[in-house]
Amino acid sequence: MFDAIRSRNRLFMFILMVVIVVSFILTGAYGYRQFIATDTSIAKVGPEKISQQDLDVAVRERIDRMAQTLGPNFNPRALDTPEARKAVLDSLLSERALKLEIRRAHVLVTDGQLQDVIGSTPAFQQAGHFDYDTYRTLLASRGMNETAFESDVRNELARRTLVQAVSDSAFLPKTVSDRLWKLQHEKREVRELAFQPDSYLSKVDIGDDAIRAEYEKNKSRYMTPETVKAEYVVLRATDLASQIKIPADDVHAFYEHNLSRWGAPERRRASHILITSGAGGSAPTQEEARKLAESILAKVRANPADFARLAKEDSKDPGSAQKGGDLGWFGRGMMVKPFEDAIFSLKEGETSAVVQTDFGFHIIRVTGIEPARTKPFDEVKDQIESELRQQAAEKRFSEVADQFSNFVYEQAAGLKAAADKFQLQLHQADGITRSGAPAEAARDLTPAVLQELFAADSLAKRQNTKAVDIGGNALVSARVLDYHASAPIPLEAVRANIKGSLQRAAAAEMARKAGQARLAELQKTASDDGFDAARWVGRDDVQQLPAAAVASVMQLASDKLPGYVGADAGNGTYLVLHVLSAKAAEAAAPDAAAGASQQWLQQISSSDEVSFVRALRERFGAKIIRADLSAPPPQEDQ
Repeated sequence: MFDAIRSRNRLFMFILMVVIVVSFILTGAYGYRQFIATDTSIAKVGPEKISQQDLDVAVRERIDRMAQTLGPNFNPRALDTPEARKAVLDSLLSERALKLEIRRAHVLVTDGQLQDVIGSTPAFQQAGHFDYDTYRTLLASRGMNETAFESDVRNELARRTLVQAVSDSAFLPKTVSDRLWKLQHEKREVRELAFQPDSYLSKVDIGDDAIRAEYEKNKSRYMTPETVKAEYVVLRATDLASQIKIPADDVHAFYEHNLSRWGAPERRRASHILITSGAGGSAPTQEEARKLAESILAKVRANPADFARLAKEDSKDPGSAQKGGDLGWFGRGMMVKPFEDAIFSLKEGETSAVVQTDFGFHIIRVTGIEPARTKPFDEVKDQIESELRQQAAEKRFSEVADQFSNFVYEQAAGLKAAADKFQLQLHQADGITRSGAPAEAARDLTPAVLQELFAADSLAKRQNTKAVDIGGNALVSARVLDYHASAPIPLEAVRANIKGSLQRAAAAEMARKAGQARLAELQKTASDDGFDAARWVGRDDVQQLPAAAVASVMQLASDKLPGYVGADAGNGTYLVLHVLSAKAAEAAAPDAAAGASQQWLQQISSSDEVSFVRALRERFGAKIIRADLSAPPPQEDQ
């Protein structure tokens, strides 16, 4: 309807609004109440309702994540099927059920817990410590703000706390673990006889009638994809940043008003001699190691110049011994506490008494002290300018984004005007399909943009798409310049491929029947003819056998051996396997048994988590209201 308004003046729009308002007053609020009271939910969990829009957003988010992971070869239509949408809806139901249980159980995440998690995230650290500037910059580069990100982290911590309580209750009796070990590591001695399709290809004759019938039956397989040629523009915050000039006075003023941020903490440089105990240590026992450390300390005090030599001869720290014990520069929080306390209590050139840590006994000398200081302006001015430019770009992007969105909508006949107004480059790309764009355009023409570009309205009217958020503070609008519909590929162009496919399928069927016939003969009359050399296989060592073959081999009872089984190899090959004998699993080494038991326990924990969430869904009455989860039809402009 608003297509007409695009080309009309503001007076027409004003008149239309008056008509709408008067109509509303005359008809009363009843119809409006009826409209908003209509329940358009497609599913619900307790009081939580899931709308069609919720599902569409979740599907688009999953498509975008998959596209970022898999790149241009990813086909977004593969995840926009009723089956895929049902899987996304299932995830939403589980998330809402967990959310309700978190509220019911009053699961709280303290500010301290939140700070600990964020502060310990390596991506937000510099030199092993949390760095606010790094944190803020990284979030901005991902198109996130601190409030939203910290809310997401808090929600995830609450969910993890709730689920962890369930998974931690899982247990695995030793008798069960021992039995699982035996099953996992038992072996079967087998010989293999393979019936391969290649051996039967020469016996297959595929006629023209069969080829044509296959082509007619599956014409949808033999179609060229729809393609478009399009123009597009990208409004990106990072591009706006390059256009922004920060006055030198603003940079210096920011420095002066935030002096506390530029403080560099005290750093110290030290050397040490490490004496250890036990096998491979400096002495057999801890007491003897302490006495040895005391004797070396006496030598150091008698002749301080010998410290480096004694470190090379006696220190058991492989990282510093050959450097005379030198540990380099470091600040607080980078060493274990007894070691750190000793270092920061000494003056430059002083040597400590013997210091004991979990690593052994240390003799420490402080070789340098760099007092806490405020970084000079020249050292941080580039960082400040970059930060101010980023802040200005984000603010500018927020201001311009609405203007850009409105402009590409109002000036819908092309994107050159938008490119000129907002100083953007006008791009073109050809050979764009529903499943992806050429490599040079794939970053900007995301699945969400492609969905808009291939919408029926975009193809028919050749107007600008709406401004699509592609993440990272970036918006894209595109317009179809040329469209090529999907078309049948001529039979002659695919004849050879169809013939080869039919030949392969027929040969595989012949191989399977021949293998099954041979298996039936062997089960009546045993024979070694044609089998390869025997080898031992098991669930933990399949020896290049396909999973189906290993399962068949291991399911044959050991008291029924020798025996024969058959299995499809999955590539058209049929295997006949002669199982000769069985070998029980060897006793597990303690470490191996503990590791396997822990792995199985984790699997049980995961299963318990799934059961827990399923029970929550039942408790809160999770229900799918609308079973038809087909993708909604394209919406007309309104």
